[in-house]
Amino acid sequence: MLAIFVGLGFWSYQSGLDLARAEVTQLEGRLETLSADARAVYARNAALEGELRQARDDMAALQRRYERDVPTGDAAALFALAQGRIGAGVPRPRVEQLLRDAGPVRQCEGRASGRRFAVAYGARIPDNAGIELLDGLVRVVVSAPNQTDDLARAASVVVTVSGQDPVTLTGLPQRHAVTLGNAELTLNVTSEIRGFATAALSTCG
Repeated sequence: MLAIFVGLGFWSYQSGLDLARAEVTQLEGRLETLSADARAVYARNAALEGELRQARDDMAALQRRYERDVPTGDAAALFALAQGRIGAGVPRPRVEQLLRDAGPVRQCEGRASGRRFAVAYGARIPDNAGIELLDGLVRVVVSAPNQTDDLARAASVVVTVSGQDPVTLTGLPQRHAVTLGNAELTLNVTSEIRGFATAALSTCG
């Protein structure tokens, strides 16, 4: 009888030992799987971090290139102006030549040469109204609605410089800077005689 109990006890012990070994083997396999998964996740994270660093470097390089190549501020305004003139029909070589020729503006304050001309009255301004100076480079037209108007308040002074948009001023007298190339001249428009105006443009010496 004792032998039977001893046999049963040994069999139970062996069965438990085999079961424990099986569980340990299963846990070891599970641990190895989890370890492999963890290594894969770590490798993937490392790869993603590398890709993120590369993307940031690429973005910084692109930002530097954008800041270098795309004009801002005054440069953007100058670029837009050049585009506008080319869009208006000015040949690109002409715009480039003007930029190459541009230099510091020299203020010319030499003795002014004045010319008197008739004031244009009425709603319609004749094509031949006003006066041309410097062989037509500068044109000045003074007009008023009625002959009885006070030119000091009602006069309309239109100054047109070759290659530039007209400038309209109101009232007399007027002092206006005229830029021609790299020279800045002073235009004075006055009226000492009723019905007439005088335009005087400074010279460069």
